[in-house]
Amino acid sequence: MNINDITITSLETITAFDVVTGSYKFTLDELQSASIAQSQESTEITGKAGRKLATLKRNKAVTISGSNGLVSGGLLELQTGGTFDHKVTEVLWTDYLTVASHAAATTYKAIGTEGAEIENLYIRNADGTLGDALVQNTTAAAGKFTYDPDSKALGFHTDVADGTEIVVYYKRKITADVLEDKSDNFSGKCALYIDAMAEDKCANVYRIQFYIPKADFSGEFTFEMGDNQTVHSFEAEALSGACGAGGTFFTYTIFGANTADA
Repeated sequence: MNINDITITSLETITAFDVVTGSYKFTLDELQSASIAQSQESTEITGKAGRKLATLKRNKAVTISGSNGLVSGGLLELQTGGTFDHKVTEVLWTDYLTVASHAAATTYKAIGTEGAEIENLYIRNADGTLGDALVQNTTAAAGKFTYDPDSKALGFHTDVADGTEIVVYYKRKITADVLEDKSDNFSGKCALYIDAMAEDKCANVYRIQFYIPKADFSGEFTFEMGDNQTVHSFEAEALSGACGAGGTFFTYTIFGANTADA
């Protein structure tokens, strides 16, 4: 068989499955880049006067790395060793409000210790910075405000003039998808399929598939947040000894884009 030299023209997807059960885990389909790097150690065998007689090759290793343009929940589970749980949880909320008739109202119901549901409340200065802090109390007084969780109403003393802007921090209860990155959970392993498109010199189109039977993912990753796009990076090491795979690190399969079933 003559395998033509090809150019990989596009990276399509990376799909992960559980090593033991074979169940689907996640797909990365907004890949910015991906690489498969192989390395091996060579030790020289020398004879008289240091003449090189042969080389001893050992410790072959394969590393898979890349970056996805979207944050992947499934990849995050694998990297942290945790699982998403759809449950009731607490989040910190911030309201920017304006006092009218010595009153205001939080957007959502604040929760917490009775009589101290509001975490912090500040007068907002004209330049946007935080000014004086007010304290929650059962009655409105100088430097103090009231809060009714049921009506979400805030009440102020006459020392807070109408039109005053305030910043309110409080906890609220919601139902959400939550992933806990626990200190005693570590990154996991999975089977990977990396799919790409390719062409040869005659513009014939091919599909390429790398299959890694057992990929051990690193728990190290960074989310860059700010002016730049947040990219979900990953790195994994191929392991030999996957069930049924023998000592295979990966298989490389190239076939025509419209290849029929065998």
